[in-house]
Amino acid sequence: MQILNLTDKVFPQILKEIHNPPQKLFYKGDLSVLDRTCIAVVGTRRCTEYGKMMTEKIVEELSHYEVTIVSGLAKGIDTIAHKAAIKNNLKTAAVLPSGLIDIYPPENENLAQEISEKGLLVSEYEENSRPSKYTFPQRNRIISGLSVATLVVEAPEKSGALITARLALEQNREIFVVPQDVDRFQGIGALKLLQKCGAYPVSSGQEIIEQLQLQPKLKLDIKDPPKPQMPIAKLKIAYDISAEEKEILFCMQINRATSLEKIKDKSRFETQKILMILSLLEIKNFVINNTGKYIRKC
Repeated sequence: MQILNLTDKVFPQILKEIHNPPQKLFYKGDLSVLDRTCIAVVGTRRCTEYGKMMTEKIVEELSHYEVTIVSGLAKGIDTIAHKAAIKNNLKTAAVLPSGLIDIYPPENENLAQEISEKGLLVSEYEENSRPSKYTFPQRNRIISGLSVATLVVEAPEKSGALITARLALEQNREIFVVPQDVDRFQGIGALKLLQKCGAYPVSSGQEIIEQLQLQPKLKLDIKDPPKPQMPIAKLKIAYDISAEEKEILFCMQINRATSLEKIKDKSRFETQKILMILSLLEIKNFVINNTGKYIRKC
């Protein structure tokens, strides 16, 4: 573990600019990951399959650029963002509400170790410090303070993710929001950010990059940028989709987990027939089976 003082030349300049910057930072890992353009990714601990899918998608798309994903190692969206960054060989920094020895949450100790080896763990608290209700919002100001922009994936009306977004506003940083259904509690906070805070709605990493006006710097091992998903109308050319398969697809919402019971309620088929059709759609990569629920991909 190493210590960085506010007066040190290598202390991140962008963090010095915020109100009440930390006087010192304790860190493990590669401090140079903060030299890249940092983008914070935050959200609820109780995320949906949609939130998980969108986080993984956007982080994967951002991996084609020289950026660092900053988050707070919390359960839910934070954990998904860190893991997606590592999976895609993208640098990530975790800002903790505790010391660097007493990792919180404890179930993320292995993830914290991996981040310290491949990215950066950072905290303003002494190594054995325990988290408290005061250290979480204090931690959030560092997450937003290190980042040129904050992406909110899912956030209830009262959540740490919204605190981070409001701090980002106070720090004159950009805010991006993944749109949600307004009748879901995870979407209320995002709606408030769109209505009152001038947040930008986004559905891809490319939209974030374009808004920030960053120049893409593709990695050497990336030959081609990711191709956009084709809509169903175009996919018909590549796949022979039967009328029955179409009917089942139209019983499901795009990127939303749907139970077998709900599909059955909307269709005219018996359960065994539906399962057979869903299996064919999985083979054709139109549907994902996730712990007994089905997600329509396009």
